[in-house]
Amino acid sequence: MKRQISIALAAITATLAALSSYSSGLAQERSTGIGLRGTYWNMNNGPAHVIVTNHDDFSAVDVGNGGGWIFLFSRIDEQTFFEFSLGAIGSVESVSHNDFSNDINVTAVTPVLLGFRHNLFSMRSRNALQPYIAYGAGPYWLHDIKVREDFYEDEAIVKSRLKPGAYAGGGMNFMATSWFGLNFDVKYHFIDFNVNHDISGFEYGLGFCFMWGRYRR
Repeated sequence: MKRQISIALAAITATLAALSSYSSGLAQERSTGIGLRGTYWNMNNGPAHVIVTNHDDFSAVDVGNGGGWIFLFSRIDEQTFFEFSLGAIGSVESVSHNDFSNDINVTAVTPVLLGFRHNLFSMRSRNALQPYIAYGAGPYWLHDIKVREDFYEDEAIVKSRLKPGAYAGGGMNFMATSWFGLNFDVKYHFIDFNVNHDISGFEYGLGFCFMWGRYRR
């Protein structure tokens, strides 16, 4: 098993190196971009999962800690980008006890963040693999939604609160062409600037980005 894992890692490394060598000549000094990223946020130390349970008159659906981001970025110098990010991450639990009773609990986070992304390699290196560090801050809207439906009445309770916060992390872009790249990103979010807040935690994302324009020094 160890030998198979070593062979697989060596093959992946060789493939990335070959793609990096092929793409390095395509890397250009693009100035602006937009991207989409799917994400898992480890809020409440809960797993990312989708669980569906059906038994007689009981059914349950539990979707945990997944979401996505749209982010826009603009180059401000050879290695640094200004970045705006809008996210939506949450968990949903739905429980039906019979045909006439249904309980839905939703916990959601909507961050609106401004920050900076600093590439560790100069764009003059024209390397397709571009590791970076990132940091920023902004408001986090936290939502708790409870809905109860039964034969006699429906009830919905929505609680929303706004908390400041910040993030820090890093990641890597793999530029397949001069205008398209794959993105892997890891961040830690400090909700209310408190590592002990229930929603504070690591976030892991995977997505893609498009870039255009030429940076003018």
